[in-house]
Amino acid sequence: MSLSGALSNAISGLTANARGTSVISANIANALNEGYARRDVVLATDANQSSGGVRVVDVHRNANPVLAHEKRLALAEKAGAGVSSAFATGLERLWGSVDQPGSVAEKLVRFETAILSAAADPSASVRLRNVGHAAEAFAGALRNVSNGIAQARTDADNHIADAVDQMNRALSNIDDLNDSIMSARHQGQDTLGLMDRREAELEKLSQFVPLHVVERDSGAVAVFSSNGRTLLDTRAVEVSFEKQSAVLPHMTLGNGLLSGLRIDGKPVDVQKLQGGSLSAHFDLRDNQAVKAQATVDAIARDVIERFGPGGPDPTVATGIPGIFTDQGGIFVPASEPGLAGRIELNANLSATGSDPWRWRDGLNAPGQGDVGNSDLLLALKAQIDVPRTPGSGSLPASAVSLTSHVHNTSTAVAAERVRAIDDAGAAEQKLDIARQAVASNGVNTDQELQKLIELEKSYAANARVVRVVDDMLSELLGI
Repeated sequence: MSLSGALSNAISGLTANARGTSVISANIANALNEGYARRDVVLATDANQSSGGVRVVDVHRNANPVLAHEKRLALAEKAGAGVSSAFATGLERLWGSVDQPGSVAEKLVRFETAILSAAADPSASVRLRNVGHAAEAFAGALRNVSNGIAQARTDADNHIADAVDQMNRALSNIDDLNDSIMSARHQGQDTLGLMDRREAELEKLSQFVPLHVVERDSGAVAVFSSNGRTLLDTRAVEVSFEKQSAVLPHMTLGNGLLSGLRIDGKPVDVQKLQGGSLSAHFDLRDNQAVKAQATVDAIARDVIERFGPGGPDPTVATGIPGIFTDQGGIFVPASEPGLAGRIELNANLSATGSDPWRWRDGLNAPGQGDVGNSDLLLALKAQIDVPRTPGSGSLPASAVSLTSHVHNTSTAVAAERVRAIDDAGAAEQKLDIARQAVASNGVNTDQELQKLIELEKSYAANARVVRVVDDMLSELLGI
């Protein structure tokens, strides 16, 4: 081998070592960056040199598309499960457990206890007023649950609007990065950083919708939902949604009072985007919360009908409000949606009213009767426990007591919260596994340092060759 050939080989080695050192330093610097994919220098023999030599063919981005896909699916599942878990936890907090102070069940027990206390001494005005206090508190507990559910639906509607905005931004960013990557490839420029940024945008998007990503030969990617809806292929779609300032119990997607999702101006079935937080918020707004609202409305209806016309108070005739009212008026079955948010104690029985004796003598009694008569109070107490088939189809058709309705709902709400939290925990664990799998293909600082040591040795060897050739040329020129 000639001296010029040896020198050329050594210089090519030094150049490759410098590039390798730069790549390794970038790997180590980004070792804790979850969105960074490890780089490796790809070397090959330099065919342009007759004596050999080495050249850098490429810097390879080590990204496993299968692992990336699994991680994106896990991100979507965790986000969706988190929405359901948060709602179930919030609903249980609103409804409360049977033994929890302030719960619906506890308010019902206080109402029942107040009636028994008044029945023991029906002449005591303070005890009769306590019945009014307890009845108002029980109705207030039902209103509180209804208002909380309505707020959860409003929040879900707002979250959908926010998700749509973020999806559009992410899709636009991915589209722009596609163009930048194709342009950089055409000009022979480095695209690895752009690809990292694009993967980060894909992960943001996948929290709303589970994705299927296809990379084209040009370097651009096409993005589809896991159920086949196109989100980006040569261009990004535009997702649109109209949010409401407040979602009331009677408002549904079916009656046109709530907005659905549109893609490029056309209605789209949310099932095509099912799996992430977007569909979870739709499910909360249009299914889970609606079902919860229907249950509490049905219980409110049962309360009104138990203590209304035909109930224990003979002074309550058909066509006039009973002990519990629909905002002071009579209840009409067609207006059941949202009833729990409107249920009120009859003003004539209010704890602050001037006629507490009406609890003892009758809501519409013309005057006070025997102050020692506890028959009506005992009948009111019995009405809480008597089995009765509910008028609403949102409750089981079997005849049970009001106490059973409340306790059964408390149990169902608690069970749903446990299930939702278990699902969220399983989704979190699945995401952790996916992240670990991606990380196992990522930067290992120990291995990178070992490579760096090897590069240092190679650099020293090539530098030694350059020095020896320089010494030999100096000797020859000195002859």
